[in-house]
Amino acid sequence: MKQIITTILCTLMLMTSCAANRNAARTSDLHPDEVFTLTEDDIARETLLINRSLSGEWTYSGPSVDVSGKNLLAGVGKPIAKGKLKKKLKNAFKKIGLDKARPQFTFQEDGTCTIQMLGVKMNGTYNYNPSQEKVTFKWHGVPMTAKLKRSGKKKAHLTFDADKLLNLLTLVGRFSDNSAIKAVSTLMDNYDDVMVGFELKK
Repeated sequence: MKQIITTILCTLMLMTSCAANRNAARTSDLHPDEVFTLTEDDIARETLLINRSLSGEWTYSGPSVDVSGKNLLAGVGKPIAKGKLKKKLKNAFKKIGLDKARPQFTFQEDGTCTIQMLGVKMNGTYNYNPSQEKVTFKWHGVPMTAKLKRSGKKKAHLTFDADKLLNLLTLVGRFSDNSAIKAVSTLMDNYDDVMVGFELKK
């Protein structure tokens, strides 16, 4: 009787061992490092798809103000402050001629871009992260980060920190001492998380 029980136990142990070996063999075909490895080609394809969604010519249609401060701008005060800031920005842009010589941003699928502003044309590169609504430009080796918020396929808001907008205008070489833009920049210092820039249409 003992010999029969021993034989049965040995058979069960052998079967369990074989099944484990088969499962291990299957698992080895799905090693996590192999399944979840991202290649440069994967990243390049994803980047191309993102850039393709943005590619084309985007032209200035008005000023844009993005307010997210939670102190003085909370509640009802927020849209009022935003409207006043936008009006001041519109007047400043008008004084330097942006309403007539409308800036244009052109994005290419290969990550290059061109900005045309008040007779000045600059070529550079960009990196766009749609999930963070963030775009990083590089013109003449100078990086500049902005917020790019899409509104449908044909409209977008490109806004900068006030000092970065001044840097952009300075970079095109004409308005480093413009009092209207500096006044807007000073105004921005009174608020938290205020960004200013351009409303663009494709």
